[in-house]
Amino acid sequence: MSNVKPNSLSNSLTPAKSALLAGAGIGLLFMVVKRQHLLSYWNRFQNPLKRKHVVLIQNTNDCQKVVNILKSHCSDYKVLGFDCEWVTVSGSRRPVALLQLCSNRGYCALFRLCCIRQIPKSLRDLLADEEVIKVGVDPGYDAQKLAQDYGVGVASTFDLRYLATMVGRKPEGLAKLSLSVLKVTLDKHWRLSCSNWEAKDLTEKQIEYAANDAFVAVEIFKILAREFKPRFSWLSDFAIIKCRIEPFLEVPFNSSVAQKRSKATLNKSVTPNKTQNRNLSTLSKALYDNCLLQAPDGELLCTIDKRKAEWYLQQQLGVKIESEPFTVRLNFEPASRAIGEVGRYYQTPKENRCVVCGERNAFVRKNIVPREYRKHFPVVLKSHTSHDVLLLCPKCHQISNISDYKVRNKLSEMCDAPCNYHQKVPKPAELPELRQVKMAARALLNHAEQIPLERRKYLETLILNHFKESEDINWDMIREASELHTREPNENCCTHGEKVVQKFQTDFGGLKELEKLWRQHFLNTMEPKYLPPLWDVNHNANRLEIRATQGRVTEEDMLIAGVPLQKD
Repeated sequence: MSNVKPNSLSNSLTPAKSALLAGAGIGLLFMVVKRQHLLSYWNRFQNPLKRKHVVLIQNTNDCQKVVNILKSHCSDYKVLGFDCEWVTVSGSRRPVALLQLCSNRGYCALFRLCCIRQIPKSLRDLLADEEVIKVGVDPGYDAQKLAQDYGVGVASTFDLRYLATMVGRKPEGLAKLSLSVLKVTLDKHWRLSCSNWEAKDLTEKQIEYAANDAFVAVEIFKILAREFKPRFSWLSDFAIIKCRIEPFLEVPFNSSVAQKRSKATLNKSVTPNKTQNRNLSTLSKALYDNCLLQAPDGELLCTIDKRKAEWYLQQQLGVKIESEPFTVRLNFEPASRAIGEVGRYYQTPKENRCVVCGERNAFVRKNIVPREYRKHFPVVLKSHTSHDVLLLCPKCHQISNISDYKVRNKLSEMCDAPCNYHQKVPKPAELPELRQVKMAARALLNHAEQIPLERRKYLETLILNHFKESEDINWDMIREASELHTREPNENCCTHGEKVVQKFQTDFGGLKELEKLWRQHFLNTMEPKYLPPLWDVNHNANRLEIRATQGRVTEEDMLIAGVPLQKD
């Protein structure tokens, strides 16, 4: 019978054996931890959604820090996933409640705009940065909503479907692209997408849903970009790749356009061009010729463009006096002469430069009072005046147009006149008589010198018969006829612009107040440094007062304009 006690085995272990067992235990523990780490890494590799880091921003104080992080991530890879969420109540869309931005490092920032209210300058600057591409599916639509609701511009939006087409994939929605490119299934249940994004506290599911959309957008871009240009390192050749997709920035997706333009883009050599501007018809030549128009006694009436000056000569309404500056003297007494500052404004030569920043290379005409309102003004308020057409460079023009959304929304509320930006209204029938007058005017404007005399007289007669207010044709009459609306008005449909004009005629002090509102808005938002001398917020009111003293405007027109008649 053994005398060894049960615990004698442990007592028999030598220090060397104990150390060996301890080492084995530590090794086993290390292997377990390592396995867990590898499993965690594998899971993150298998499911990219695990790699994202989400931050929720509900006040302006936190905004600056988060924007700085996003900017730092964009220093080497200038792409952000971009998306927006909002609430729709009884078919009416409320302002954007949530803005999602995600960097290439998985840093997802969810900005609760419904809590912040005013978008801070740092965030505005990031959104407006043309060097940072904002990717998603139909990102331009979300960008337009931000512009409408907050007056903020989102530059360089890019629809991922263009890149999918360029690499031979199907241009599908975000969920299908996520599945085919990332092997990730997104939860796109309608209850989540239509949930209350303005709630006091967002649920975990809402936060996950919102962050995922922005995160997968940038991840899809990264993978498709590698497929598109595999032989380049994206970190070193980002500028080259950006130039490849440049034609598609800020362009709404169109499958036929994508296929045609992507082939052309792939076949051409590209050089980076930071000054390239998109979607704007620019004038590369001078708009203002600053030709001089004189009364019969030689008094200066105004400056005009050369085409108009030559028209007076063709019509034998004047004679050429000088070649430099090109000067035409009328052979008839004009209806009015230059009086006061209003008259001097039209006498003063205009510079061919952006009135905001001074750029001289490319211009876009800017209607300070947008045409959607101006076209409903009475003739006396819109003829013989170019005061509200100014030159802007493409960049300033884009910024100005974005800022205009805020005024339109304000007018929409003031006048109960919905903007209906995306509402599709059936086109009314075109009126052949009006179209004939319009085409006649355009022919005279663009090809007068090539038209035989008899044909030209016939076209002029068409225009005179339309206006029935003058026996003699003039340049402004032709210009107005060339812009006629040739479709039959729909009595059951009143456009936003038309309703606003009607309201100001009766309720808000006359149309001069609508003009002043738009002009002051332009001054406040754009702070132009190079306005023409004597450009005035009250220009038309002053002009009408002068015309009233000459008996050239009716009392009804003065009332519509909101300019009181001076009693003797």
